[in-house]
Amino acid sequence: MNSDFSLLEALVPDVLKILRQRYVVLEQISLNAPVGRRNVAQHLGLSERNVRTETEYLKKLGLIEIKSFGMFLTEKGKKTLKDAAPIIDRLFNAGENELKLAHKLGIERTIIVPGDADLQDRVYQEMGEALSSALDLLLPLGHSIITVLGGQALANSAKYLPASLGNNRQLEFVPGRGALGENVTTQSNTIVQEMAVKTNGKYKALYLPEQVSEAAYRSLIREPSISDVLQDISQSDAVIHGIGLAQEMAKRRGYDSIKLSELREKEAVTECFGCFFDDQGQIVDRITQVGLQFENLKKIPHIFAFACGSKKANAIKAYMPNAPRQTWLITDEGASNMILKRK
Repeated sequence: MNSDFSLLEALVPDVLKILRQRYVVLEQISLNAPVGRRNVAQHLGLSERNVRTETEYLKKLGLIEIKSFGMFLTEKGKKTLKDAAPIIDRLFNAGENELKLAHKLGIERTIIVPGDADLQDRVYQEMGEALSSALDLLLPLGHSIITVLGGQALANSAKYLPASLGNNRQLEFVPGRGALGENVTTQSNTIVQEMAVKTNGKYKALYLPEQVSEAAYRSLIREPSISDVLQDISQSDAVIHGIGLAQEMAKRRGYDSIKLSELREKEAVTECFGCFFDDQGQIVDRITQVGLQFENLKKIPHIFAFACGSKKANAIKAYMPNAPRQTWLITDEGASNMILKRK
């Protein structure tokens, strides 16, 4: 980022957030014209009110037309979008491989840090710093709720979030799922506490098993302490989640040898939010879990998929057909290089 924009950001802290938001609204209209506000809001994970404000402003600038059948770009809007693209890329540090990977996976953005986490532990520090920079860029000042799902990569990287992320912000971290019966250091409850301590924020805990029966689930969600956390999850400004290997996650969830065999027969590759996906992105198995539900993910404004290491490449690629467009993938060269090499 050049010094002029650094100065501008110091004077107007939200300037880059506003610039990015108006750009992606303009881009979304270009891709889907003629399109209505509701569709734009759904694709970007923004509120209709927010999109209405931005589109009215873009109309005043002469960049779009708003008709009864939908919105579309003017010639001025098309030229502005084209001219802004390289500037946006430079401002948000998107390298060539990051752009290629985001396009291949069908998501908004990828951030690739050097190295391979399977071979180099230092990658976790870079991953944590990349996550911090992304949160600092996208989160507004004031109060924000961040839902966090557990995992080894997040557990290794959470300690690298800086206190400065909490400057002029009231950050509240909540777990996106209950405990898996796994090592306590990789559970959501532990990670949200670590993140809150590092950023001078607050956190809540969800002390119950993640995997429960349907009857138990209906009973548990009525408990005040649990419903309070679930309410926060539903109002999240951001979600940070890992991408797990199917067999590894199934074992951690207590699958017996028969269920593990069935999962292999279904060719499950990856697991996210209690859903097991095959290499085509189809759900082949699912558990009932307390916490963030896969279907509600599209309502979250900012989503960060956090996965690294070359052994995670297939899992990342298998999950991404289901990822909402507003997803940012934070990964490393080990995973990204393998994904980019494959057709």
